[in-house]
Amino acid sequence: MTLTGRVALVTGASSGIGAGLAAMLAAEGASVALAARRGAELERLAAAIASDGGTAVPVVTDLTDEGSLARLTTRTEEDLGPVDILVNNAGFAIWKPLEATTMAEWDYTFAVNLRAAAYLCRAVLPGMQARRFGRVVNISSEAGIAIVPGLAAYCVAKHALCALTEVIQDANHDNGIKAWAVCPGFVDTEMGEVVPGANRDAYLGVEEVVDVVRFLLRLGDNVKVGPEVAVRTMRNPMAG
Repeated sequence: MTLTGRVALVTGASSGIGAGLAAMLAAEGASVALAARRGAELERLAAAIASDGGTAVPVVTDLTDEGSLARLTTRTEEDLGPVDILVNNAGFAIWKPLEATTMAEWDYTFAVNLRAAAYLCRAVLPGMQARRFGRVVNISSEAGIAIVPGLAAYCVAKHALCALTEVIQDANHDNGIKAWAVCPGFVDTEMGEVVPGANRDAYLGVEEVVDVVRFLLRLGDNVKVGPEVAVRTMRNPMAG
């Protein structure tokens, strides 16, 4: 499947997996809206994409603010068109067990990892259904399909993101819409620094996660994979 002429929206696009996915989508022919809080990084990525012949629009966005999310979807449609490919990549994690996690930390973790994704899915799905085409890529985590007590709030939020993905997929089999929850293990990004004592040499590379998403997006219309897609490391990052 070609992505030429499609419109993609990527959250958490200022660095790491999000930046890698945005660059890949642009290289595959999609016009990309880049969403994150860090405007300077978004501008640099948009310029790099443009220098390679692609199209990208940076939109500074606070994913915890509903008004900011509304402005993101409006700006994307005005500048690029209706969203065909939604990538909910933005994430936040803290290394704390349940009993040490404050309610404010729970609320913020859920706002970034789950609530923003639910808002954006709700916003773009009607248009996808009307056009009978859509792709939703939710970047979950291995902590979304396994239990990690030290990442209590993150673990629960990512499990919920996988459930959200299943809700979307099961409700849209006949609408030309596919949804995946890509669940990578530890990845060599800023968030990889959250886990104490891990061996970064055993982490996944950003490009390895990007390759999996590229593969999923190229699948034919009648091929179903997932919706949960685990991407694990062969070597245990927590081994001594």
